[in-house]
Amino acid sequence: MRPSTSRISKTAALSAAALLALTACGGDDNDENAGNGESEVITVGIAGEVPYSYLNDEGEPEGATVALSEKIFGDMGYEVEAELVDWDNLIPGLNAERFDAISAGMSITPERCEEAAFAEPEIMYTTALLVEEGNPHDVQDLDDVLEAQENGEDITLATLTAGIEAGYSTDMGLDYDGVGSADEGIEMVQGGRADVFALTAISLTEMAGDADGVEVTEPFVQEIDGVKQYGAGSTVFRQDDTETLDEYNEHLAQLKSDGELGEILGEYGFTDAEVPPEDMSSEALCAGDLESLQDIEE
Repeated sequence: MRPSTSRISKTAALSAAALLALTACGGDDNDENAGNGESEVITVGIAGEVPYSYLNDEGEPEGATVALSEKIFGDMGYEVEAELVDWDNLIPGLNAERFDAISAGMSITPERCEEAAFAEPEIMYTTALLVEEGNPHDVQDLDDVLEAQENGEDITLATLTAGIEAGYSTDMGLDYDGVGSADEGIEMVQGGRADVFALTAISLTEMAGDADGVEVTEPFVQEIDGVKQYGAGSTVFRQDDTETLDEYNEHLAQLKSDGELGEILGEYGFTDAEVPPEDMSSEALCAGDLESLQDIEE
């Protein structure tokens, strides 16, 4: 089925051949509207996280996942509109039919898979830490932060409340403060209200590049209980929207096969190392089967 929210409208013209075909078929309201020279608009929820999805200086949606949505949904016959949403409200907003899909590089986790349906992996990621300039606590990964806390150091960690780093921190027994946006996390470190902000490495590098008084550590893959926490993000749909998800995955598979996925992501600073291998599946990540990913080279 197509997305069913009220935000789907009709805007772009179809070809004359398509119009004839639709007129001949007759049918539901979508066909009737398309026959009047209009096609569907799909609304995606985005988060203000560079370089995944954000609003540029002109207030227009931009980023790697936005470009990917425009390519795939465009090939599916949609026009794409974007709505900026706080990270914590992305899945709730999707399930409340505020928008039709999430295009924010959201990582695929078992917990999230219980609430929504993920496309096949689109972007692999690593983690980094934002710290005060000079890195006074000398932390390079979350293990170092945990060691500092266990040694009684006064060190405060911040993560996105619904971010993957919050999950890591919970599993490791870290004390941390949740924030609603990446900008808030950066401001906390700049203002001395947090010593460390953990986030996707490429996002921190992009967002903190011109920030005063802070620096970003080298990217790392966090290890928990001897298992490296490899992960990937993808576009997210409601669980009952299986037809749109399946069609999206078909187009995504073609982009991977053609090498075009890497080209789209590369425009926003991603490298080949961050393009998921074709055999990495959302099914395995939803099941938490990280053991099968341990042979991936960093």
